[in-house]
Amino acid sequence: MTAPTQEGPSARVADLDARPARLDDAGPIADVLTAIDPDDPTDPQIQRYQWETAPPWPRQRFALERGGKLVGFAFQAHAPWEEMPDRFGFVGAWLHPAELTAARLDAAYGLVEERSRADGTRTFSLWLKDKEKDHIAVVEARGYKEERRGKGWELDLDANRDRLAKMAAESRGRMAHEGIRILTLDEDRDPEVEQKLWRMSVESFQDIPTTVPFVEPPFEQWRKWLSKPGILRDRTWIAREGDDVVGVSILNYPPVRGNVWTDYTGTARKVRGRGVARALKLETVMQAIGLGTSRVRTGNDAANAPILHLNEEMGYKQFGAGIQFLKPA
Repeated sequence: MTAPTQEGPSARVADLDARPARLDDAGPIADVLTAIDPDDPTDPQIQRYQWETAPPWPRQRFALERGGKLVGFAFQAHAPWEEMPDRFGFVGAWLHPAELTAARLDAAYGLVEERSRADGTRTFSLWLKDKEKDHIAVVEARGYKEERRGKGWELDLDANRDRLAKMAAESRGRMAHEGIRILTLDEDRDPEVEQKLWRMSVESFQDIPTTVPFVEPPFEQWRKWLSKPGILRDRTWIAREGDDVVGVSILNYPPVRGNVWTDYTGTARKVRGRGVARALKLETVMQAIGLGTSRVRTGNDAANAPILHLNEEMGYKQFGAGIQFLKPA
C-alpha cells in the first residue's frame, strides 16, 4: 500500500498561498464551507472528527491563504490502488465567496489535479451542488463532464406530523406481523451487534447505484463513522430478524450548527420489499418530532427508485441536487 501523504510542499495558487492543512484548520474551513452555502452549514466538530478519523488513504489537504488569512481549501485523495484498480481519484477546491474568482478556483484545481495525477490517478471525480453555478462553470471549462446526479430532499415535520404518525403506526403493525423488531442501538444487548450491523451495512452499501467502485471499510474504520459527533446510539434505529441485524436508519444531529440529515438508511437484501426501510425511517422522524426538530433532510442517488418513492410517500420535497463530475487524468 502506498503510504498516506498527509502533507506536501507549499505552492502558489494564482495569487494565493497553498500550504499543507493542519487539523486546527478544520474549524475555519468549516466556516468557509458554511459561507459558501449558509442554507446547509458545515459543523466544525464533525469536520474536525472526519479529518481525525479519515481512512488511511493517500491524501493531501491544502489551506488556501491570502495575506496569511485562510480563505479556502483544496484536497486530493484516493483509495489504495490495490482496492481501486480503476484508479479514480477524488479532488475538490472551495473558496470563500468574498475571495472567489474563476482564476483562483481554476488554479486550485490545477494544483490538486497535478498532485493526484502524480499519485497515479486515471480519472478525477468530484461532487458539486447544482446551485454552485460559477463553480460548475470552472470545472466544465477544465474538461469535467456530468456523470450522475443525487437528489436532495427535505421533510417538514410540523406540516406532515399526522401523516407520519399514521404511517409509523401502520409500519409498526406490519413489522410485528413480519416478526421484525425495531429498536435503538442502545437498547440492543447483543455483544456482536456492531459486527452484525457492519456486515449488513457493507452489503447494503454495495447495492447503492454508483460509478466509482465501492471500497469496503474495515470494521474499525466503519465504527469510527458510527461514533462521529451527531450520531447517537439512542437515535440509531436498527431492525432485527432473529439473531440477524437486517436494517439501519440514522439521523445526524450536528452538535454546533447545521441541518439534521439522514446519515444512512440501508437494509439486508433478504428483507427488501418487506417495508423495513420504511419502518426504520419513520421511527427516526417520529423521534425527531419528539425532540422538537422541525425539518430533516436526506440525499439519494437519482437512480435509486425505491428510496425516492419512499421519500415522496413520506412527504419529502426535493430542494436541490448533487452532481458528480468526472474527467480523464
